Amino acid sequence: MVKIRRKVIQIANSTQLISLPRKWAQKYGIKKGDELEVEENGYKLIIQTESAPINKEIIVDVSGLTSRLADRFMARSYQKGYDSITIKYDKPEIAIAIQNKVKELLGFELMEYNKDTLVVKSISSKLNIDFDSSLRRAFLIVIDMADTCLNAFLKNDKKTLENLYHKDFDVNKFCYFCLRQINKGFYEQFGNYILYYLVEILEDGGDEYKALAQHLAKIKTKNKNLIRLLSEVNELTRLGYHFFYKPEKEIAVKAITIYNEVRSDIKEALSTTNVNEAAALNSLDIISRIFYHFPTMRLDTLKGLSG
Repeated sequence: MVKIRRKVIQIANSTQLISLPRKWAQKYGIKKGDELEVEENGYKLIIQTESAPINKEIIVDVSGLTSRLADRFMARSYQKGYDSITIKYDKPEIAIAIQNKVKELLGFELMEYNKDTLVVKSISSKLNIDFDSSLRRAFLIVIDMADTCLNAFLKNDKKTLENLYHKDFDVNKFCYFCLRQINKGFYEQFGNYILYYLVEILEDGGDEYKALAQHLAKIKTKNKNLIRLLSEVNELTRLGYHFFYKPEKEIAVKAITIYNEVRSDIKEALSTTNVNEAAALNSLDIISRIFYHFPTMRLDTLKGLSG
């Protein structure tokens, strides 16, 4: 990001002007009489043009990487805002991993597929979807995954637990899209570094509920203590969601209270349990640590803290 200082010019008694950077104006074809969008954002003014942004392109050779690393490369390239990605590869399993990942990248399509090269491109610069609705949707899917884990475990519905991973694909899609919007400068709110982190760990939360479902499917007998802990961790997840959209002191206090109790109980339970239950407890511990961050990372937004 290039920072440029401009002096304010006073016109008559009420109008103040600043000049646009010439290189920026030329880059986006700004001419006399054109209209620009000016958005107020606290102490900042965001000036933008409706002209199509410059496409970011990248050409890489992922030969020698594992399928998992190729998967991660695609996700990160999308999140960082690249619009055209050319990938050279050496193994068919890498091509398969990339094809599967493209399905999780909103607005992206596989345009070319040769024996050693793939080309993936953005097919829409303006999807009929926005940041806020995408993030809320991701939150609600994770909460649905939490409820499904508990209800399916209570009913001994192993098939539902084993198939829960399908919902995580949608969590990934919406979270990836939000991260891309932040990196491309299309969304700014209460602090992009914190927001980026929270979206990242929300996606992690979906991954961990997916893992939890697999662990629960392997448990043969219902453990009442495990059911109680699962219910409490789900409540912590729900509180993280509510606090994100409506920061209130009572929600923060309740969340940290549940967090402390759950982590203490999980530690105690781990000493007297079998392998599958221990794996489930470990997932619950990770989930609790993820969603604990949602109220604590934004405590500064509490009105009740002032004065």
